Amino acid sequence: MELAERLAALVRVPSVTGDEGAAIALLTTWLRNIGGEVDAFVASMAELEADPDYPGREVERDDVPVVCATIEGSTPGPHFLLTGHVDVVPPGDPSAWHHDPFSGAIEGDRLYGRGTADMKGGLIALLGVYEAFARAPDFAGALTFLAVPGEEDGGTGTLAAIRRGVQPDLVVIPEPTAGDDDVPKAVVAHAGALVYRVEVDGRPAHAAFRREGESALSAFETIHRALEVAERELNEGERDALMRALGLPYPTNVGVIRGGEWASTVMDALVAEIRVGVALGESIADADQRVRDTVERAAERAGGWLAAHPPRLVRSGGTYRAARTPSDHALVRAITEASAEVFGAPAEHAAMPYGCDMGQWRHHTDAAVVVYGPGRARVAHTFDEWVSLEAVARTTEVITRTVRRLARA
Repeated sequence: MELAERLAALVRVPSVTGDEGAAIALLTTWLRNIGGEVDAFVASMAELEADPDYPGREVERDDVPVVCATIEGSTPGPHFLLTGHVDVVPPGDPSAWHHDPFSGAIEGDRLYGRGTADMKGGLIALLGVYEAFARAPDFAGALTFLAVPGEEDGGTGTLAAIRRGVQPDLVVIPEPTAGDDDVPKAVVAHAGALVYRVEVDGRPAHAAFRREGESALSAFETIHRALEVAERELNEGERDALMRALGLPYPTNVGVIRGGEWASTVMDALVAEIRVGVALGESIADADQRVRDTVERAAERAGGWLAAHPPRLVRSGGTYRAARTPSDHALVRAITEASAEVFGAPAEHAAMPYGCDMGQWRHHTDAAVVVYGPGRARVAHTFDEWVSLEAVARTTEVITRTVRRLARA
């Protein structure tokens, strides 16, 4: 099957987070036709929720469908893992798209549709690499292709695979890392993130007698200012050159605010949903304590109503831990050199200010991980998302050459 045909077929299967089963089934069919040992399984969400490393979730689900396929090489060697997620974010208003968001329409070199950049284009590149080695398994080690759900959800699919026993040495994740020239960067570091629901109490009063009430909005503004100060301090304290180059590697964002019932009533309650960054080398427990301390101290310093009625923080959504692979690791060097051969320039080393499944592999296994994939991150999650077919094909070749270098194939 041609690359473009395969990618269009996968894009035409809607796989919004929480509903990825059909996409996993399609990949399972392809993998069984290609060959190797195929393990398609469904993990229980209840079991994952009981796991001490459970990363949280954004949507309700009962099951986590995963497919894993492995080819054994001709001699002993490292275990390579090529892994990506099938879940995509909702497409939004379909009328805002020039094509149906699940059409897989092609115009010139671009294939359009939700998930093309993030990250079905990358998945198809990995499938091409897997197929090449399945046809000629004369290499050292083993090569595994793994497709997971739930990355946009915090990483439930990857945790399920790790608990299933997937323990690689070298990992490539094809998140969209290309710049405006469609040449992927080799991402070796990324920030983490935590999501909270913040509940703030106020005291209602008639707006005409506003001073007799306590505005939950004003109270939240005090908390927000403290979070902004904490954000600045966290970013100013970063010493990793690649993270510092991002400008704001660990952003804090207030994404949702709900409060009030009537314009003539002082707001008596407010709920906000916020996302805060997690720094390199910072555990989830430490980052969580940092956020809670920030809010608690802000309420205490404010005194009065806010000190007597401190906000309540509830962890919600996905959890992403920050991760770093040494820039001089053999995997990084190999993909950098392969990029020079295929794209005409070495892959630029970079970091990204958002989380992905790299954090799971770095912290739950001994694997080295590089994030390298076609697609521009800035077109992901937007209307008219697209990926360059040429970039997908070239990325396939780069990753194939990378594996051959390290597997002495």
